[in-house]
Amino acid sequence: MRRILVALALLASLLPTSRAQTSPEFKEVIERSIDSVYMVGVVRRNGTGPEVFQFVGTAWVIAEGKLATNAHVAESLLEASIGNRIVARRSWSDRDELALSPGSIRIHPAYVPWNARLKRVIVRHDSDPTAARSMNFIPIADVATVEVAAGETAPPLVLSDPSKSQPGLSESVVYLGFPYENISGFPTLHAVPGYITAKTDFFFQRVPWKDSYLIHYCGPVVGGASGSPILNSAGEVIGLISAAENNLSVNGERTSFGFAYGQRVDLARELLQDDFAAVQAARDGVWCERLAGLLLPPDELLEQMATAQAHQDGIERLEPGQRVLRKEVTVAQREPTRIPVTVEAGQRYGFLAAAHDGSNIDTQVTIKADGSVLGADVAPDYFPVIWLGPYDTKQTVQLEIHASEVLLRDTQCSVHVYRYEPQLITGAVQDESGPFFTRTIAWTSEAGQTMSWRFAAQPESSVMFSATSTDGYDIDLAVLLDGEILGSDETPDNVPIVIITAPHAGVLELQLRVPAGTPEGASIEVNALHFSGPKPALLREGEDVGSDAEHSAEALSTMLDEALAGVWNAAGVTGDTVVQDVFALTGTVEFQIDVPAGHLPVLAAVAPNGEDIDMALLLNAEVLAIDQEEDARPLCATDPVDVARKLTVQVTYANPEVTIPQVAFRFCTVKVK
Repeated sequence: MRRILVALALLASLLPTSRAQTSPEFKEVIERSIDSVYMVGVVRRNGTGPEVFQFVGTAWVIAEGKLATNAHVAESLLEASIGNRIVARRSWSDRDELALSPGSIRIHPAYVPWNARLKRVIVRHDSDPTAARSMNFIPIADVATVEVAAGETAPPLVLSDPSKSQPGLSESVVYLGFPYENISGFPTLHAVPGYITAKTDFFFQRVPWKDSYLIHYCGPVVGGASGSPILNSAGEVIGLISAAENNLSVNGERTSFGFAYGQRVDLARELLQDDFAAVQAARDGVWCERLAGLLLPPDELLEQMATAQAHQDGIERLEPGQRVLRKEVTVAQREPTRIPVTVEAGQRYGFLAAAHDGSNIDTQVTIKADGSVLGADVAPDYFPVIWLGPYDTKQTVQLEIHASEVLLRDTQCSVHVYRYEPQLITGAVQDESGPFFTRTIAWTSEAGQTMSWRFAAQPESSVMFSATSTDGYDIDLAVLLDGEILGSDETPDNVPIVIITAPHAGVLELQLRVPAGTPEGASIEVNALHFSGPKPALLREGEDVGSDAEHSAEALSTMLDEALAGVWNAAGVTGDTVVQDVFALTGTVEFQIDVPAGHLPVLAAVAPNGEDIDMALLLNAEVLAIDQEEDARPLCATDPVDVARKLTVQVTYANPEVTIPQVAFRFCTVKVK
């Protein structure tokens, strides 16, 4: 259910910035090409009412029976195609539509892996050579094709040949599409003039034309124009509109700066070939080298992260002797790379790694003798970090590094191991049960906001609070005790960390601060990891530190509504509640539910004190769905049942010695038509 949305989508309101004139030759080009450009969207049935057409973007005829558009448009069509029709039209009310085949959609093979990689890039800060910052990029290879299943298209547009010609800087061009955001009326086909301002690779580097797949375009571009063909004066398609720079106005509407970007058309042309994946594989190595050249040098990145953690532990500066290991290793797709390390008693250890080319890697530290896992970092990034100890005895552990994605090639990694005696958390032993508090937030505001959670803290309670913007945006954390700041991390990065030890009992407040301009849909993960002393307890809104009163039925129902909200929003439906109950949980609670034929079962549970609970859905002892994420709100759903079924639900709390007095449970069904 959780999807990370593309941060830079097509944007905002029209600006009269284009200087290109509609010359007689462009008039002829437009008249010759206009019938080959379509709006694409989804036809939904609104209950028992009439069908409703939902506009998504622009597409055009690239070959006989095939349309080209943006990959992010194709993704939206694919997601909405279940139970609906995807179509192409020449106008909003056009009844002579083309039926499109969801199964024929081809998305460029570079789109998913490369854009995931570019969401976690760390470069040197512009104004401070000793600092780092994240970097935003335009989506790579944002192109796709889809076949026409029924209906007759106009002739294909002519594609430019990059080996014979290239657009010149300041050259006038025109795009044909359906810009719609903040425009009156229905989407209408527009011929919008503009001109070329730059040609670069996807890393914004000036390179020879053969590698300049990103076309910088100046002209009015708004939402709805995604996928529009950019035509030169000869009537050839040179690119596809895919994104634009934008700003946020005081009333919350997006406005364009007038600068936009297009994907060079031969990326779309590649999808017409059967060997399109091999074509991209041949250039992956070159792109890896270019990205590696832009990243903050890995040794420098690891030193900065280690220094930041040491400051949190009360160490003013790290001495050279406190880095006990520095080496480079090669991580391949197959077996993990293992490095043994002997840890001394009373010392805190940091295990840090960084992939030189930005590949997503994960790490874990295990006890070498028996393989027990002491800690892990599986965040979607190329710089995993694990801090452990101090421990009471000397022992040998093993750092394991492995690829967390399909590698484009074997990746070189820098590895650092640090040790020191912490000044703030003395004698702390990490709780191996993992985070005791975790939240994943789908950001829904561009206006900037502070979110907060409250905990009841006891003296000498030591906790590490952390957050990760999986989209790479700068976020900050602050921790307060009874209104006074205990610690904060406001460095310009997407992984703030604050470690505190409560000097006295009181209310801890964790504040997540998200700056204005962070796009809607950005995903943020928040965690709290207990080190030593009493574990803080999550407080609900209005709850006092000393309160042990039970939550009201209304409050528990509201928590369940919140847990299910993302499911209902994604599906565009609301399920019917069949069973809702509150029970005490020790170990595992198991019960039966009846699912009618043709219904999709959805289950949710909530531990209101924030404890990590899991849920599984079984049929005859076979697991159909399971949620073992570290959170207090597990969700389970499975495919609709063909006949009436009796399924088993298991709700589990890992600590058999502790009882959670109130776990709220809800079972819903959705009738599938």
